[in-house]
Formats: sequence, structure tokens, C-alpha cells
Amino acid sequence: MSLEHHWPYVHTVGDIIASKGSKLGIREIEDYELVYFPEGTGTVYEWGGVPHVLDSPCFVFTRPRESHQYLFDRERNTRHLFVHFDYEPLRRRDERFAAMLQQGFHIIPARHSSLVAAMMQQIIVVAGYQSHHWKQRLSSLVAAAMEELAAYADNTPEFASESYPVQVSRGITYIEEHLTEPITIEQVARHAGWSHEHFTRMFVAAVGMSPKRLLLERRLRLAEEFMLLGSQSVKQIAYQCGFGDEHHFSKIYKRIRGITATEYLERCKEPIFRHAAVEVDPGRTFANRHILVNAPIK
Repeated sequence: MSLEHHWPYVHTVGDIIASKGSKLGIREIEDYELVYFPEGTGTVYEWGGVPHVLDSPCFVFTRPRESHQYLFDRERNTRHLFVHFDYEPLRRRDERFAAMLQQGFHIIPARHSSLVAAMMQQIIVVAGYQSHHWKQRLSSLVAAAMEELAAYADNTPEFASESYPVQVSRGITYIEEHLTEPITIEQVARHAGWSHEHFTRMFVAAVGMSPKRLLLERRLRLAEEFMLLGSQSVKQIAYQCGFGDEHHFSKIYKRIRGITATEYLERCKEPIFRHAAVEVDPGRTFANRHILVNAPIK
């Protein structure tokens, strides 16, 4: 294939039940391989002489010309789903895949990537039925799966939140409970039990953004909840959400969201949002959010 392809070029897919005690390898492949093990077994994936026991549901990602082998469970048969493909962004080491292309990154716990597990199963179904545009659908599914796994490797917030240190979780809770107050990160750090400097450093490592940015983001979300109600002015909402200054709020909103707060307020008057019920965001959900992805072409 031409590596100028902008979508994954799928070579083979399969859903195989390996007989107990069987072996695959030692081998090297010329393309990329993603394997999904839906159940934990005694199967061992060996790369670079280092064995990894696949004792919980997981994905195994292997790159071209990496010497590896599979030693399947000795006691029972092992089901695994796989896809072999080539992908130009991986070949040229696109920065968004940098984390998952690091040496030694091979095993991804499936509990963090249930969406990718569903994609792998859908890949098998699409390839099996071979209905209209099935090859294009396979490419789209593989591309989406790689993006999600790259996000996991990059420790983005939606994956990292499950393993935050106690102090970081404590800090986030404090921020949530004092959004409308003029709190400082020094106060948050003190409540978490760490110094300001150490808290900030550990927070960024765990969450992927500074505590100051998280505080700002949470306040913006709260402001958007109030704007959805449509009963207050931008000035009133700014003060109610802890910004203290309408100009400051408007300037930050425009810089982060790409549109002005007034424009967002107008969008909230659209029929789709007219009957929306405003409730407290229970954490990671983005209910009642009107998120601008790309500005309309004028």
C-alpha cells in the first residue's frame, strides 16, 4: 500500500480460539497488530525477552519488526480478536501517538477501554458480513480505536481520573465545593495536605492540567449551566460563578471557548435547549453542554 493513505489500511482481522498450550512465534511482523483478549488467562506475551502474563482483559499492541511471541494458556483455550493494519501517522510517529509508540508500551488494560473492546468486536462483525463500504468502515473503526488507545497512553483526564492520588482527589473535591468563592490554589493545596509547589506538580502529572486551569474550567461549566437557564445577564453570571468581574469573565470565555459569553447565551435560546433541565454535573458527564468544535465558515 501507499503510506500516503490517511486512514488505516487493514490487512487482516480475525477472532481465534487458540488451543491450550499452543504457541505463536517467535516472530516479527511487517505491519501493526492490535490484539484484544476479552478474558484474563495464563497466556504470556513475550517481548524483548520480558514475559507479560495476560491475566486480565487487555489489548496487546505490537509494532513492525518487534520480535515477540505468544505462549497460550496451558490449561484452557484462549479466545483473542486481532487486526493487522498499516497506518501512515504511526509510521511517521505523529505526535498524538508519541506515548503509545514509546519503547515498552504494549499492554493496555481493557477495563479502561471498553469502547475499544466494542470496536474490536464490531471490526470482526463488519469484516464477516462484508456489506456496503465495509473496508472503509474497518478503517474508520481502527482509526477511532487507535485514537482512544493513544489517549489512554497519554494519560488524558478521562482515563487518569480513575487513579488520582488521594490528595489530588481531595483537592478536586474542595474546588468543586468552593467554585463560587474567591479561593486560591494555596488554599486548595493546604486542604489536600501538600505544599503549593508539590501539589501543583503532582496535580499536573495526574490530571494533565494545572489546578488553576481546572478551577477555571469548572467555573466556566457552572457559568454555562446558568446561561442555559437564560434568566440572568452575563454580568450576574460572572459574579455568581466566582469571576468577580464581567470583563475578566468575558475575556477568559472568549479565549477558551472560541466564542463570546453573549454568543453562547444566544445559542442557549435555540429550541434544542429551551426545555433542558439544569442539574448538578455528577462528575465526568457533560450534560447540557453546547460545545463548539469548529467555528462555522462565514
